[in-house]
Amino acid sequence: MRKLPLAIITLGVPCLALAGEPKDLPKGPLGDAVRSGYDMIVNTQTNAKVKPFVGNALNCASCHRDGGTSDTPGNLLTTATKFPSYSAREDTVLTLEDRIDNCFMRSMNGTRPSLDSEVTVDMAAYITWLARGKPIYGEQNSASQSAQAAKPAVASDFTVMLKSANHANYARGSALYGAQCAACHGADGQGVPGTFPPLWGNASYNAGAGLANVVKLATWVKGNMPLGNAHLSAQDAFDVALFADAQPRPDFVLAQHLPQGMKADDYNAKVRAETDTVESNLKKVGLSLEKLRQ
Repeated sequence: MRKLPLAIITLGVPCLALAGEPKDLPKGPLGDAVRSGYDMIVNTQTNAKVKPFVGNALNCASCHRDGGTSDTPGNLLTTATKFPSYSAREDTVLTLEDRIDNCFMRSMNGTRPSLDSEVTVDMAAYITWLARGKPIYGEQNSASQSAQAAKPAVASDFTVMLKSANHANYARGSALYGAQCAACHGADGQGVPGTFPPLWGNASYNAGAGLANVVKLATWVKGNMPLGNAHLSAQDAFDVALFADAQPRPDFVLAQHLPQGMKADDYNAKVRAETDTVESNLKKVGLSLEKLRQ
């Protein structure tokens, strides 16, 4: 199994192209790992090495556009510089590899790979390669500082909107979805296989995923959608996100996403029991799923 070289960030090498397979990679195993990690992110559904850990119809690039090289929310250009970082959700300090593996359990509704698996190491190699030459946060890093540095200013507006959200926002989001999103993602939110990802239902991200948080989804939508012409107002993005995250999707039960026989140290978290549902996510922020849908 490959071990991730620690010095990738500091390598002084040409930048990757913003689309297509990575260019100007080093020769040998490191370049092979970076190229492999890129393919796993872009072709998650067809990559034979990564597919066994995926439980839905998404690719990693469904959220991390252009292999994470876009300049929009969800990009991976500086992700590696933010780790190690404390996570309140797991109540522990996470490495980049931890964060990748957690995404398999949540956004991909699948099973957590081993930390030293080829899947995790190659994806970490690619994500770290994207961040080469950029400063790391170092001693000033923490979960709150990392998140604040990465959030667009509009995220605070979404937090305010969430506090007063009601059925009118939900209904408006439903109408906006029909006008702005359904042409690609379908009136039923199930997308088009191999082209546009499902936004809810059994083939989408589960209730423990980051985008199951309305503020995070609204931030992503504001910067990315409609694809190629992101023009929604903050209020429009919020209402659509509220509507989408109030639709049915798989529950997240942590124990169901940890592989049998997993080594104790392979899941770096103090929180060992977690269950999230659409209803419980909304309840945490003071909203009632039933009242939103009325």
